[in-house]
Amino acid sequence: MANIMSKTGQNGKKNESDDILEALLDDPTRSVREIAKDLNTYRQKVWRRKKKLEDEHVIWGYTAVIDEMKLNNVRFLILMKTRPMSEGLAELMTNRVAKGEPRKQGVRLINLCYVNGEFDWILIFSAPDHSIARRYYDTLRLLYDEFLLEKPLMVNVDFCMVADGKTNPDLKQIFDFIPK
Repeated sequence: MANIMSKTGQNGKKNESDDILEALLDDPTRSVREIAKDLNTYRQKVWRRKKKLEDEHVIWGYTAVIDEMKLNNVRFLILMKTRPMSEGLAELMTNRVAKGEPRKQGVRLINLCYVNGEFDWILIFSAPDHSIARRYYDTLRLLYDEFLLEKPLMVNVDFCMVADGKTNPDLKQIFDFIPK
């Protein structure tokens, strides 16, 4: 697959396709017509580029960025250290996600990332309360026991300054966490 995201063209200028992607990242609810007008280009050109990005899974989908606290939910983070990736671990992880198991347990899986570093997996999820989050955490510990190198860490997320690339519109609320 060709590199879809080249930062600059041969002439050193920013690629028009990057502008279209930036416009979609900024506000995916804007119409193709609005994006084309802002970029001073053709609607069809924007539509084709957007379709190509979707077809090649550069864009996986579109979602709303939710302030969990305003819904009286709590956001959590689980950090896991596992044995090296294996077919069994990959199957367990993909099957649970594909079947929507977290949602069945009353949690909303926000991000699940396989990472390189001190931990192997980072899970971010929200739950209506700590008891549901704890049950989800305990389920994961039991299901992944044979793959875990140590007990996973679970922490509450008190405040998100940036979520899914979007700056929190209530950014100044971070000052509420300053001890008085």
